[in-house]
Amino acid sequence: MMASDERLSDQAFAIGVEIGGRGQRVVIATRDGHIIESVAAIGHQSTASGTVETVCDLVEQVISKRHIPWKLIIGIGIAFGGPVDSHRGVTIRSHRMPGFEQLPLVGVFEDRFGARTVLENDARAAALGEFTSGAGRGARDMVYFHLGVGVGGGIVLGGVLQHGASMTSGEIGHMVVSADGHDGPRCSCGKPGHLEAYASESAIIARMRDRLAIAAPEATARWLASPGVSVARIFETASEDEDARAVVNETIQVIGLAAANLVTALNPDAVVVGGSVAEAGTALTSGIRAKIRQYAFDAAARRVTVASAQLGADAPLIGAVVLARSPDR
Repeated sequence: MMASDERLSDQAFAIGVEIGGRGQRVVIATRDGHIIESVAAIGHQSTASGTVETVCDLVEQVISKRHIPWKLIIGIGIAFGGPVDSHRGVTIRSHRMPGFEQLPLVGVFEDRFGARTVLENDARAAALGEFTSGAGRGARDMVYFHLGVGVGGGIVLGGVLQHGASMTSGEIGHMVVSADGHDGPRCSCGKPGHLEAYASESAIIARMRDRLAIAAPEATARWLASPGVSVARIFETASEDEDARAVVNETIQVIGLAAANLVTALNPDAVVVGGSVAEAGTALTSGIRAKIRQYAFDAAARRVTVASAQLGADAPLIGAVVLARSPDR
């Protein structure tokens, strides 16, 4: 998404910020969303205050690199890796470090820089990025699945990113997809049967390892040798490996159930699948499409398309830029 050095003709700019699992990234973009500069800090500080200071330094760096006066900045969008209250501009917590509990992050940025600032959860920001510039472009209503270390997502209806009464709209990972009760795996929230407990990267790998623990020694040795167990390898070998095929089938089943229910209830134009698990590609998306056709209401199933996300790791940042340049979001 990065442009080469060029003369800046659009005299209005937006700043996008990502505070996520890979560290912190900041970009500056023209009014139409064209990214012209990017800076990053890899890794994490030990506290929220250290992270916020690092991000503020990155914002100042990206501005100074292009010599852009603050009066030309129309907004700052922040994609945060954790639950947020977008209406109040407050982070609820971070799963990685203390200090983000009820932190008024929007107020911190507006006090520091004097620019309108918008805060969003990173999965919903990624959904917005895909809707405006990625696989959901051209749709009116879209459901976005983010399948990675955890499972999240976003819902866009009538072109508007949804938040819900308690700011939890799009928490797709907590949909119930199994009635195993106390016998099934537990979600990170502690409850059984949730999609995240079956479809996150770690959950898929854990199920494969469980199968290998009771597999023939030669099969176990083959899998545990380099390059090791990964979601991509599980999907790639499913056609020839019985254990991998079983894990893939269960993964597609639970994601397909969740997608079918959302397609029936919301009747979207598009379902977009992103995150590290989506790197499985068409083996995953075609399987989800088949499950939607099997389980969803026929009219809704016929209308919807299913596609892999296009923006990759840049999706939250692109969404943050959209937030920054859209006063109504």
